[in-house]
Amino acid sequence: MRTTAPAARVLIVDDEYYFRQLLIHLIDWTSAGFEVVAEAEDGSEALRIMEEQPIDLIITDIEMPNMNGLDFVKAVRALDSAAKLIFITSYDNFTYAQQAISLGADHYLLKPVDEEAVEQALNTIRAQLQEKWKEERYINRLKIEAGYEGQPAADQTSEDGGRQGSGKRLIHKAAAYVTAHYAEDTLSLQSTASALFVNPSYLSHVFKKETNESFVEYMTNIRLGKAMELLRQGAATEDASVPKVATIAHQVGYRDPFYFSKCFKKKYGITPNKVYGGTYSGKY
Repeated sequence: MRTTAPAARVLIVDDEYYFRQLLIHLIDWTSAGFEVVAEAEDGSEALRIMEEQPIDLIITDIEMPNMNGLDFVKAVRALDSAAKLIFITSYDNFTYAQQAISLGADHYLLKPVDEEAVEQALNTIRAQLQEKWKEERYINRLKIEAGYEGQPAADQTSEDGGRQGSGKRLIHKAAAYVTAHYAEDTLSLQSTASALFVNPSYLSHVFKKETNESFVEYMTNIRLGKAMELLRQGAATEDASVPKVATIAHQVGYRDPFYFSKCFKKKYGITPNKVYGGTYSGKY
């Protein structure tokens, strides 16, 4: 069966709105084999976007408020993302370039942006992505032929689309996977889709359609629900061996206890410390 490579998904990160728009309209993304699916004004916003959807290429500035480009990419790599990376910056700084390369930057370009330089970078990255996708399809096929117990959906890149299988069955498997792996801080839409042999975009679409909530919302609810159970157990005992709040955050898949507390309060309207301290008796 002949296959056509999908458009690579691009995230543009820059605190200057006009530059993001310039880059979006400067390049013929479709002809280059790419699609700009999202833009963000800082690293924090970009990370939230990456939790919601798969990204193949990140184009980011270095100097940005809240979280600079280098710290952002460190966070991206900590998420085990294999996204390709282009730095576009006003700073012709050798130290910056060294750090960018150490983080796996594929290209380091200077502003004002040069259309030809960007297109050359995109051509190189496109070829690398196509080779990567080819290898992934081959590995998946070997796993299937070896009798892997999963039931892979049809290849998302086939021209006739193939049969995707039952949406409800896929969601059941995804939910079971989240329940089994919620404590792992590497759990994500991409890792779940990979485990189930489906395209992350397809899983995201079907999950939203079948459950009326995004995959990330579901994963967050599972994690926070388990955290509430553990916090209440801690409030009901004076046993020193019962995990404290920061430890509980790690046990439900959060690397950062402060971010965990923020998410917890947003959902339940109370801090985890108050639940642990026994001052909360509401339902959840």
